[in-house]
Amino acid sequence: MPAEFNIARVLFAYARLRAEALHSRRDNQFGASAIEWAIISAIVVAAAVLIGTAIKNAVDGKKNDMCNQEGISC
Repeated sequence: MPAEFNIARVLFAYARLRAEALHSRRDNQFGASAIEWAIISAIVVAAAVLIGTAIKNAVDGKKNDMCNQEGISC
């Protein structure tokens, strides 16, 4: 499994745990919650970019392998 997937799994697990902690907290710290949600959102976006990059690289690698086997330029 590529390292990007492991990083993404850790980031998603962290984001889920933070979301659960925020949900369980019942006080009125709306400003702090907004900042924490922004951080969680940034983590999720970063994970999505990592996963997207990993998928793109995998597809490009397979495409290049196929092109090289056929002897054509892609």
